[in-house]
Amino acid sequence: MKRHSLVSKLLLLTVAAVVIPSLSISIAHHSISSNALKGSIREEQTELARRIAGDVNDDIRHAKSLLAMVAHSSFFAAGSRIDQYEALRNLMRESPDFQEVMYVNAEGAELLKIRQNGSRPHLGRRTEDFHSSFIGPPFFAVNRSPTILLGEPLRTFSNPTRAGALLAKMSFTSLGSMLQQAQVGPHGIAFIVDARGNLLAHPDSSLVFAHANAADRPVVRDWMSHPDRPTDLFDFKDERGGSWISLAYPIPLLKSAIVIEQPRSDVYASLHRMRNLSIGWSIVCVLFFITIALAVGWRILQPLRQMRSAAEQVGRGQLNVRLNIHTHDELEDLGNTFQQMARSLSELEHMRGDLINMVVHDLKMPLSSILPCLDTLVQGDLGTMTPEQIRFVQMARRAGQEMLMLIQNLLDVAKMEEGKMTLHPEPFLPLDWAHSVIQSFRPLAEASRKRLSLFVAETLPTASGDIGLLSRVLGNLISNALRHTQPDAGEVIVSVFQDGNQLAVEVRDNGEGIPAEDQQRIFEKFVQADGQRTRVRFGSGLGLTFCKMVMDAHGGRISVFSVPNEGSLFTVHLPLPVSEQAVAPAIAEPLPS
Repeated sequence: MKRHSLVSKLLLLTVAAVVIPSLSISIAHHSISSNALKGSIREEQTELARRIAGDVNDDIRHAKSLLAMVAHSSFFAAGSRIDQYEALRNLMRESPDFQEVMYVNAEGAELLKIRQNGSRPHLGRRTEDFHSSFIGPPFFAVNRSPTILLGEPLRTFSNPTRAGALLAKMSFTSLGSMLQQAQVGPHGIAFIVDARGNLLAHPDSSLVFAHANAADRPVVRDWMSHPDRPTDLFDFKDERGGSWISLAYPIPLLKSAIVIEQPRSDVYASLHRMRNLSIGWSIVCVLFFITIALAVGWRILQPLRQMRSAAEQVGRGQLNVRLNIHTHDELEDLGNTFQQMARSLSELEHMRGDLINMVVHDLKMPLSSILPCLDTLVQGDLGTMTPEQIRFVQMARRAGQEMLMLIQNLLDVAKMEEGKMTLHPEPFLPLDWAHSVIQSFRPLAEASRKRLSLFVAETLPTASGDIGLLSRVLGNLISNALRHTQPDAGEVIVSVFQDGNQLAVEVRDNGEGIPAEDQQRIFEKFVQADGQRTRVRFGSGLGLTFCKMVMDAHGGRISVFSVPNEGSLFTVHLPLPVSEQAVAPAIAEPLPS
């Protein structure tokens, strides 16, 4: 049977893709005219530029006031590192334009840094002058976005010896959206340049990320010669020969200017008819070539969609896929190979599942018999034992319970990986739920001479979820916190509050802490944090893996922030029902034990 090469199909689609842009450029070239009408648009352009400049200055002032509020707070200067981390995290929530906030000491060394994307940044040293408030000039960050640096020295009357400053990198990527909404006639544009002519904001964000420079434009050169006042209207021709009218207006706080450009053709009503006629014919040509491209593309995309759907099924663990591809080309060969791969994966998955079930069930059955026997010995039903004997039996019983929990975690993790774990959500009151979990750990905390506290918001909405699984998540976090704190001085604090449209649960301790490089790996299977040796070791740890998978199944998330030798803060977020999301969070109050 004759085969049709995939290359020939792609070639036909490429020809159509080349013709369409060429035709669009030709239409744009013929739609530009060459006469000026400066007086009719000067007032409109100046007012628009003044409004945009005012909005940018207001955004910078607002961000500066938020930074100053935190820097001048006695709570921040006197707080612990975790308190400072929470304050900076709240600051990031208040101002989404902050891409990075850092706390530096008087020598410029970075003590704490938080980024908007949640990644763990490296601490360094700053060279700016931190003795006074400042707004730095625009620069391009690592992600190639325009950014300014805001600085505010720490000021507190309660502890004047504390020195340092808060710095914030404020991004202006959102300015592109604002400029897109600016009405500059039918075809006009607005963009922002810095003192060297570099683009800081443009409707086409790719030009900003490419560090395009507009210093060759007459209006930009004129503004650069006197950056403290607006320019007059300028006539110029772009690289395509089109005539434009432009004006620049300064933005003092950003040390930049807003440039308004509008085609001269827009001010001539007599040119509209010719332009509309040209556009009409262009649309006819574009639709013709689009029809050809769609016909060819459909022939290629149909089998690709089948394979994408099959790949998604494999990703969800559904390995019995069937493809119906009969294109008589390379796509059909690829589909057959994919289907063979899915069959091989199905065979391997069955082998793995059988092995896990065999090992786990063989271990669980004898443990189910051993634990009741040990309970009988501890209760004295078979005779009185000495305190030393009771202590050893209790140690054996505790080890058996831990082993039974590991087996249950292994079973549940395997079920969730295979998609066989069924959630049984039901509404519950966060106060009652958290209190019941806490109570089960109070004997353990008292026996090890550690303090266990619960703080719950005064008003909380009703949450929904699988109470059994969520209780095990909170229990795992409390158990880990108690295990890694010292007797007598150990303290574990559980806080429950509403964070936006989610229920947040924090478990905080003052124990060993986790090194920064290990904080992401602790959620992997069979990995445990070893605080004493400040490294991650491989073992039987499935508790945090279980916690992460349960929260993922509920549509929530779990995160950790930790400082070695100071403690750890685990945070769980559970989405609230839609009907409960409008309830405002209340101030957290301690719940008496």
